[in-house]
Formats: sequence, C-alpha cells, structure tokens
Amino acid sequence: MPNSNRNPINILVRRIRARIFRAGGYGFGAITLLAIIVGVIAGYASIGFYLAISWLVEFTFGVDEATLATGASNLDWWHIMLVPIAGGLVVGQILRLHKNQQTSGVANVIEAAALRDSKIEPRDGLVSAAATIVSLGSGASMGREGPAVHIGAALASTVTNGLGLNPAAARTLLGCGVAAAVAASFNAPIAGVFFALEVIIGHYALQTFAPIVIAAIAGTVVSRIHLGNFPAFETTQYFITSFWEFPAFFILGIASAIVAVVFMAGLNWADKIREKLAVIPPSLQPALAGLLLGSMALLYPEILSIGYEATSRALDGEYELNLLLALIVAKIIATVISYAGRFGGGVFSPSLFIGAMVGGSFGIVAGGLFPELASTPGLYAVVGMGAVASAVLGAPISTMLIVFEITGDYNVTIAVMIASAIASMVTSLFYRRSFFFMQLANRGIQLEGGRATYLLKSATVGEHMSRDFFTIRDTDNVHKARDLLVAQGGGLLIVTNETGKITGVLSLNQMPPEIFEPGRTDDHAVGEFTREPGHLIKTEEPLENALHHLDRTGEEALPVVSPSQDNVVVGLIRHRDVMKEYTRALLESHGQKQSFNRLT
Repeated sequence: MPNSNRNPINILVRRIRARIFRAGGYGFGAITLLAIIVGVIAGYASIGFYLAISWLVEFTFGVDEATLATGASNLDWWHIMLVPIAGGLVVGQILRLHKNQQTSGVANVIEAAALRDSKIEPRDGLVSAAATIVSLGSGASMGREGPAVHIGAALASTVTNGLGLNPAAARTLLGCGVAAAVAASFNAPIAGVFFALEVIIGHYALQTFAPIVIAAIAGTVVSRIHLGNFPAFETTQYFITSFWEFPAFFILGIASAIVAVVFMAGLNWADKIREKLAVIPPSLQPALAGLLLGSMALLYPEILSIGYEATSRALDGEYELNLLLALIVAKIIATVISYAGRFGGGVFSPSLFIGAMVGGSFGIVAGGLFPELASTPGLYAVVGMGAVASAVLGAPISTMLIVFEITGDYNVTIAVMIASAIASMVTSLFYRRSFFFMQLANRGIQLEGGRATYLLKSATVGEHMSRDFFTIRDTDNVHKARDLLVAQGGGLLIVTNETGKITGVLSLNQMPPEIFEPGRTDDHAVGEFTREPGHLIKTEEPLENALHHLDRTGEEALPVVSPSQDNVVVGLIRHRDVMKEYTRALLESHGQKQSFNRLT
C-alpha cells in the first residue's frame, strides 16, 4: 500500500503550510488569503441555507416565504396542523445524529472561541443545518441567522484544523466565518463585521479586524452575485417628526427591555423544561411542539417560520393595535414552544418580529395621544425592532447596524440608538447580558466578561496557589521568625498553634526595629507580634473570590486552607499570581500569547 506521506501533493501542501505558517505564526498575506477563502465558503453556505429553507417552505405550504402568513391563512386547517407535526418527526430523527440531540447555534460558537481553541465539529454543523432547514421549512417559529452563524464558524474551523493553525489564527478565522455568514444572510457587511467582533471574538484588535472585514466583503459579494443587492425589508423612508419625540424613544427602549426580559425568561424556562420532558423521547418532542404550533397557527398564521411577511407589514404600519399586541404574545409563546421542543433555529428573527410589533403598537398609542408630534407607527416599529433585538442579543452596536442595513433607512439612526442603548442597559440590570450568555450559564459556563473573567470564575484557588511558604509556632522566639523572613526575602510567615492550625500571620513590618540590631537577644514569642489574617480562603473557591478578598483587604497574599482540615494552611494565593493568570488569559483572547511569553 503506498505511503500517503510520500504523495507529491501532500508533500507540497506540507511545505507550503510550513513556509506560510512557520513557527505557528502567519503573515498578513496568508491570513488575507484565508479570510477570502473562508468568506466565500461561508457566503455560499449561507445562501444555500437560505435557498433550501425557501424551497422547503414553498414545498410544504405551497407559497413562498415572503407571503407565508397570507398564503397559510388560505390553507385547510389540517394542512396547517400536519406540516409542523410531520416536520417535527423528521427533525427528531435528524437530531439523533447530534451528540446533544439538539441543534447548535451562536452560544456554541462563543464557547468554541473562548474555551475550545475555536474548534467546532463539522458533523455538529451539518446536523444542525439539516435540522434547522426542516424546522423552518415546516413552520417552526425560529430564525435562520443563528444556525447560519454556526455553519460559517464550523466551516472556518474545518479550514483551520486542516491547516493546523495556532489558536490565535483559528479564532480570527472563526470570526471571519461568522462575519461572512451574517453579511451574506442580511446583505449587511458592516453588521457582519461588528457582530463577529462584538459577540464572538469580544475585542476589536487590529490584527483581527482587518481579516474579518475582508471575509465579510467576500461573503457579501457572493450574496449579491446570486441574490441581488437589496435590503431584507423594503420599507418606506421615515423621518422623525419632532425632537419632542426623543422622550418617547426613551420610553420605548424601556418597554422593549421589559418585553425582551419576558422573552428571554420564557426561553430560559424552555431550556430547563427539557429535563422534565424526559418521559417523552427526545425524537418525539419536536412533533409534540409541532402539534401545539400548528394549533396556534390556525389563529395566527403570522407566527409560522421566520415571519418576514408579518415583520414587513408591521414596518409598513399595516396592522391594527389589537393584532400587534396579540402577535407579541403569540410569537413569544410560539418561539418558546419551538425552542423547548428542540426545533432548530435562532432567536434573532423572532426578536426582530417581536420588536416590530412592540414598536408598532407603541407608535399607534403615541400617535393617538400626541397626533401632531408623533411619527408614523412604521418608524416606531423600526425603532422597536432594533431595541428588542439589541437587548436579546446583547450586542447593541452590531444590532443597530443590522437594522440600518436590512431596512436601508438611516433617517431613524438617532431614534434606534436611543432605544437600543436604553433597552440593552435596562435588560443587563435585571437579567443576563444576552440570550446566548443565558444558554451558556445554563451549562455552567459564565462568559459575560470574556475568557479572562471566565478563568477567574472557573479556576480554583488550589490550582494556582503557591506551596512555597514557611510556618512557625506562636511560642517560638521572635528571632527565629526574623531569620525566616529575611531568608525568604520578606513576605508572610504563617503562625500556628501546637495543633498546626493558623493563629495569625507575621511580616517584617510587624516587628519592632530593635529586633534587627546586631547581637540583640530577646525572649519575646512570635505570638506577641502576629496579627489576624486578612481572610482565610479555601482551596475549592474560585480565583474570582481570591481577587475580591485581596483587593478588599489590601493584602499581597492570603493563606489558603484545606476544606477537610479546618484552619490548616496548605498554601498561599498571591495577588501577583492571580493577576498573572488573568493577564495571560486576556492576552490569549486577543491573540497575543507570544507577547505574554516574552513578558514572563
């Protein structure tokens, strides 16, 4: 059997890879080339994903996605009921191929970028994509953008794994895949860039920014070649009627935050209720959700699938107040049911839908109270769409940009910025930063502050404490303590009693100056000069607790005790060691691990 390692093509690939990525690094030309490749691949994957969903919607409901709500209202009741149930049965079988028996999304990409060296299993991406296509094609009340992000990231991960790139390069290209997927899905290159940086990467370092911009452009070009250059929502150009409306935008931001919190709380409940549905086989849960969803769609067909038609009509101000309010409640319930039932999809499109209904209803009320000052309900729908989506995604910058690019309307910039900022701030005060971080928190992963903060929360004191310390009995002569402190260059001595339990700590500045006079002898015991330790911390506590107590007490080090042996010191946790680990994680998350190695 021929040796594949001697294959001329394999040899050439290895030589090229070794030359371009020598010593684990990469040059600007290499990363630019890879960014273009990843951007094109992710762009084609996104438009293929979009076309597959559109084809399946037309096949199952007999109408295209843009007129689904109107078309479904003319179908027989059994048709509307049957499609989600049948789709749920197919999704249940597809999910048996996924290790978690549920689709992956943006939260998985965030976790991969922060904790898994940007590695995503290609199989998970394929299974999630297939399940989402069937889910949305059969009417599941979810969105396609989250799964599209996961597909782009999975493809980028496949490229970086094949080339054996280092984690910093892999994280950059993961961002490239995400940016290209968002840009191609929305025809929104700027939003794609900032979504990847704000949500996935978590920073705006220059060496990461440039490749992600290039990938987003590549994805957008692919989308425009095949799908055309037009915004996702065709709306009328709106203008703010009066500057007296600014307080109204502020209030709309608060109202949007309340709705976003209710929406995320429902999704959080759905995430946890799955554990209580163990009596129902996971493969049958999507079908049960399809039954409930079909029943709701008999009254409100607008909730089916992505809901772009209903969102567009709300942006055009075509709905009455009663219907707008009903659709807010119906869409929240439908999305929670779809999510709890393991249908595939994301939450961005539902957030846009709900936000448009919130804004439109708010605009009707505002217009009724102040007819001469209020703008049209359609303008408020655009503002509400941005505000709710910003709060749910926890990404106000990229969400505002997406709203501007998918509507093509920049006249409402200030209004969207006010409402989005207020909604994001209020939501973060009373709930988690975003739906994605809520998902991760339910898995025991706290990433709100990024990778470096996660280290402080997840790493324990016992993993980073120093066992290099001296102990002394409280009855020993103070001169012995002096000699030990001088020998170790200062620091702390742990003072114990006859049973070995800590009674205090001792440092050089606690002893009187005469102790250091040559030839001086004293009978003073160590216990006369000890002081209470600032705080005793246990080995299993997180580093975050250690840093908190170090900052609060002003100590340079704290004694660490064993939980099994009360007040028996097993090490010291030093402020400089905690900050060293924090700095290392922070630099690694910014792709600057080599800089840290040089510093240390």
